[in-house]
Amino acid sequence: MAEKIVKYQGDTTLRELWANGPQVSSGVSRLLDPTGRSFSAVMWQQGKPPLDSELNLTQQIQNHLRAEMLRALLPSGILQMDVQTGITSPVNCIRIINATAAVSGWLARLNGANRTDDASDIIFPQAPYTGTRYDLAFAEFWFEEVAPAASPEVDSEDVYRYGGVNSGTLANDIQDPIAGDETTRRLQFRWRLRTVADVDFTTYPEGVNHTARVKAQGGNASETNYSFAASSTDSHLFIAGDGTAAACSALSCATGYVYALALFKVKRRNQSAYSAENPEGAPAYGAANTTPRQLYHNVIVSQDIETIFYQTSVRDRLHPEMDSMAAVLLEAMSGLRGINLELEKWKKQRLQQGTVVIYNKFVIDGGVISAVPGTRNLQISRTGTFNAAAASKMYIDGKIVVIPDEQTSVAAVPPNAGATSQTYYAYVDYDNTQQRYRVFVDQTVPEGKLKLYRIVVPAGDQAANLDACTFYNERRIEAAYTCFYTTQPFALVNIPGFWMPDANYDVQLTVEDASDMGRVGELIVYDKAYNGFKVRSTGAADAIRVRWTLINPNA
Repeated sequence: MAEKIVKYQGDTTLRELWANGPQVSSGVSRLLDPTGRSFSAVMWQQGKPPLDSELNLTQQIQNHLRAEMLRALLPSGILQMDVQTGITSPVNCIRIINATAAVSGWLARLNGANRTDDASDIIFPQAPYTGTRYDLAFAEFWFEEVAPAASPEVDSEDVYRYGGVNSGTLANDIQDPIAGDETTRRLQFRWRLRTVADVDFTTYPEGVNHTARVKAQGGNASETNYSFAASSTDSHLFIAGDGTAAACSALSCATGYVYALALFKVKRRNQSAYSAENPEGAPAYGAANTTPRQLYHNVIVSQDIETIFYQTSVRDRLHPEMDSMAAVLLEAMSGLRGINLELEKWKKQRLQQGTVVIYNKFVIDGGVISAVPGTRNLQISRTGTFNAAAASKMYIDGKIVVIPDEQTSVAAVPPNAGATSQTYYAYVDYDNTQQRYRVFVDQTVPEGKLKLYRIVVPAGDQAANLDACTFYNERRIEAAYTCFYTTQPFALVNIPGFWMPDANYDVQLTVEDASDMGRVGELIVYDKAYNGFKVRSTGAADAIRVRWTLINPNA
């Protein structure tokens, strides 16, 4: 818990306790732990001086009791946040306004990051040069000691505005000008808005616990080797560290823990030129734009982001049978979301918009992926047995594509020297270099590509063949095409703003683009829920970009 201080340096200057008395460090004599002890007060005794450790324990007890009360009422998450997209200065940016986070019983105002006002800019890495990528935005929090200016120790002397390490600094007035010396130090609750590129949201929906990509940084200038794990008691909170002195040193914090909250999942377009084979290509902002959607690779718009933060409320912890008046009083006690947030929520529930793409790709005949015997190479065949005269037939990008049986130069599955299994996917895409459709292998399937097989490589598999690997057939097969579909293409829409009160809302659909506008067919909305719905197409077109508009007459 944050109220248990594990490592606090204090002033290391040696001073006499009294004239000609022993010399001792004038830092903190010892660190006392208020957690798990149910202390309610520290009682002074006559004739005995109060100790520095006991004075510190007094405020630690009060902090602990307050934090425990807030933890009981308020799960960790975002209390309020307004989001702005389409930011062009700076580029690669999402702007958040009026953001307040609840973090394990502590509150943080996420103001002023990378700005001089009270908004905060989350700045992402540059877009990829090919394909698409998903980036993570998250906030991390920790407690760090603050020393007076010109302190001789290696420590932090910055007093950050709102605690944000990228929000500018305020005057360090810790040293008293009358005493002319250091008497106390401070503990600051600090935070940082961070981004990580190329995160696996399929396996890790909240992104933060993708341990291979996301590492804690804490008070350091760069990230550490500590990764985040989900809290066992606070479902949307992630924690790095173990509360030891070693973790305090590595993470540059006072408690041995760094906390994190997921914020956004962001799809990135690429920097290569737009074409039919590269529909996610886009120019840089300010350059000539001939793309159908008039998008830029370095401007993040609303359709690119998915809000993955948990919007917390004191209501989340109310017992279902609690008296209604008590519920109203508890809600009033929070006082943090306010009437303005509720009005904004009402507006966004009543009318929301976004876009979704329905991809219509499938195998008509063949497309069987298997191993070339005695190698780690793959082959594609019509029947599962290589036949140089045979070919597979597929429907891709609004046309029928033929791929001959092939054993050489298809793709290889890498060996796995690690302690856990690795997953790869075989999929079909257009190769601009070879000017043809062919099979690719990667750990993810780019959006809108035709997935064929999932291949699981067990831990320690470094054999010269693929005998230990497992192949899972994940083809969509429409053997009866062009007569009828056995399944119809669809897209899932996760409502990115405030969720609807229920499923009683209307959806208006507008087709913005498709591989063949004349073959879109009918668009049908189904499986409506308060947090999303599905849209399917009855036509033969591919890559159907649909703008959806929610209308809730009862909101």
